[in-house]
Amino acid sequence: MTARRALAVIPARMGATRFPGKPLVSLLGKPMVAHVVSRALEAGVFAEVIVATDHDEVARVAEEAGARAVLTGPARSGTDRVAMAVKEIPGEVVLNVQGDEPAVPPENLRLLAGFLLEHPEIPMATLALPGSPADLENPNVVKVVCDDAGRALYFSRAGIPFQRHPAPELVQKHVGLYGFQREVLLRFAALPEHPLETCEGLEQLRALAAGIPIYVLKAQAESVAVDTPADVKRAEKALRQYQQGGG
Repeated sequence: MTARRALAVIPARMGATRFPGKPLVSLLGKPMVAHVVSRALEAGVFAEVIVATDHDEVARVAEEAGARAVLTGPARSGTDRVAMAVKEIPGEVVLNVQGDEPAVPPENLRLLAGFLLEHPEIPMATLALPGSPADLENPNVVKVVCDDAGRALYFSRAGIPFQRHPAPELVQKHVGLYGFQREVLLRFAALPEHPLETCEGLEQLRALAAGIPIYVLKAQAESVAVDTPADVKRAEKALRQYQQGGG
């Protein structure tokens, strides 16, 4: 039996509204997208690491960092761009690795890829970490609630579950890393944008609304995203800590 292959795909769009040119911003002297490529390569579980981008310079940097670059057209979301990139590349499991998390823990990548490789019956999976009561008030922290089997019931920027009777142990914050069985990724990308997805600005709600189960695993470590220029110093601190830890 042929071994199943996992692909890591990093969507990297130059025209981000809050931070144009983000994939090429320098962090500790190296473009951000190159850091993400390095973390994916360090995970050691991917048949290929791919950068899906709309910009020639990002493609060049990605290839210099050791990834395959695939130029794509406009996309509704990062996952849609990932689906465009893998149409001609064989691989049974596809991870959407966020292009703005330069210190993404390789252990999180190994966890998610390994789970989906071992469980071809699981259509889609993601990660979460314990949250805090303060996270409930922060719309930039996406919360998730799950059923008893570990499947997501809902993701929201709002405070879920509502703490009428305080239960802080039920607060989970979503870690924005997605894994798909290939056919499910292509099905997801063929679906129209859902009103819930548009309302919350959360693409995973398209999958839930279509009845695609999303299994939520406990992340191995925290990650830091660069959403605006103000996040650069925090990301560089995370990178230094990662490097000092032997990563």
